[in-house]
Order: sequence, then C-alpha cells, then structure tokens
Amino acid sequence: MFEVFLNAVPEDLVKIALSMLLGGLLGFEREFHDKPAGFKTNVLISLGATLFSIVSLKVGAAYFQDPGRIAAQIVTGVGFLGTGAILREGAHITGLTTAAMIWLVASVGCGVGFGYYKISAFTTVGALIVQLVLFRLDHLILAKKTRQHIYHIRCSPDPNSPKMVLELFNRYFIRLLDKKVTRQKDVFFMEVHTIGGQWLHDEFLQTLLKSEYVEEVKF
Repeated sequence: MFEVFLNAVPEDLVKIALSMLLGGLLGFEREFHDKPAGFKTNVLISLGATLFSIVSLKVGAAYFQDPGRIAAQIVTGVGFLGTGAILREGAHITGLTTAAMIWLVASVGCGVGFGYYKISAFTTVGALIVQLVLFRLDHLILAKKTRQHIYHIRCSPDPNSPKMVLELFNRYFIRLLDKKVTRQKDVFFMEVHTIGGQWLHDEFLQTLLKSEYVEEVKF
C-alpha cells in the first residue's frame, strides 16, 4: 500500500483529497438532517467516482481506448444505488432527495477525477445553497398546502399523556378540528381530527412516534 502511495501521481492525490472534501461537505449536510445517506456514504460515493474516473483516463491513455467507457458505468451504478434509497410509504414517496444527492455526489466525484476542479467545487457550493437555503423556502410552500388528517393514538398509562400529546400538536401549529379522549383501564385512547400543512404533519408524525407518552399511532 505504501509503494502504491509513493508511485501515485501527485495530481491524483490532489484529486482524491479534493473528492473527499467535496463529498464530505455534501455528506455533512445530509448527516445534519439525519438522512439515510450521510457523511460516510457520500464521501465513499465521491471517492469511488473519482477513482473510476482516474482509472478511465489512465486506461484510455495506455490502451488508446475511449476514457469515458469506464466512467460511463458510474451513471448506471449510481442509478441503481439511488433507486434503493427511494421508498413508498402509503401515499407518500420518500428518499427522492437522497437519491438525487447520491447522483449529484457521484457527478462531483467524476468531475474531480477528470480534472474539472472549479466546476466541481462550484457545483458543490450550489448544491449546499439549494439544500440549506431553498430547503426552507420549499418547506414554507409545503406548509401552505393544508391537509386534514385523523390521528388514532394509544397513549401511555401516564395520566398526563393526553395533555402532553395535545401540546405536541400545538408546538407544530397543527390546528385541532375535533378531539375525543377515552380511557380503558389504565390506557388512554385519542382520536384527533386535525388540519395543517402537509410538511407539518410529516415532521409532527416523526416526533409523535418518538414520544414517551405514545405507544401506538394510526395515521
């Protein structure tokens, strides 16, 4: 391994380092938002795409072949990887942004591998702007699209559990249209009719499922 490192072309080492940096920046944003393809995954995707691109150039130069033949397969391979990140949950489809990010990180890795440093760095910055700035705008737009939902919640035996669950609704600005709380032995059951932005419902549901005052939710 040490000999390989010594025999490596300095420019190739620069490409590897830059690939890890750019992939890490994009991966950090994903990790920060607790997404499936996080820091390590994006670094590895970028690094792999860069290495394939470097090898493509070297093989093409050595055997007088099209240097794009190997690199072209990156698009296909990453396509399969991204498809695995897309999931359907009832009427909702999740993972599209994660799949798009996987595809983008691979393209950045290819760009670095072929020596297009500036455009790869600029693309990374652009992607971060989209994710960190336009992300907020996207959520504001989704929040305007109100939806009505009925939550069937089985609460924990704690007598304060219905009150704590209702506070969660208020925290996420989901308006209550109607609510009914019943008790069977030591278990509280809630049926809550709500209206609010779809994004608010999605975020709220994740918090609700993690609440210590909730044992089961039907949405």
